[in-house]
Amino acid sequence: MSPQLALELTNQALMKSMELSLPMLLTAMIVGILINIFQTVTSIKDQSLSFVPKLLAAAAVVGIAMPWGIQLMSAYFRDLYQMLGGM
Repeated sequence: MSPQLALELTNQALMKSMELSLPMLLTAMIVGILINIFQTVTSIKDQSLSFVPKLLAAAAVVGIAMPWGIQLMSAYFRDLYQMLGGM
């Protein structure tokens, strides 16, 4: 395996991991901002009010995006095995 191939495989793996985590992270960020605005307007400073909705929203997005993530990773590993099998 050449160093160039190793770098390319590492780059692809990092890009796929970012692509998989993006929906959950964006959802948690948006919900966190909305809850923070709500807490600022109402002067409520409870940590559980911020954490629980973010956790529930992230869990819902993971459940909704699960088939897409499985399809994405299956295609990635299929391509990886074909490429490594041809070496």
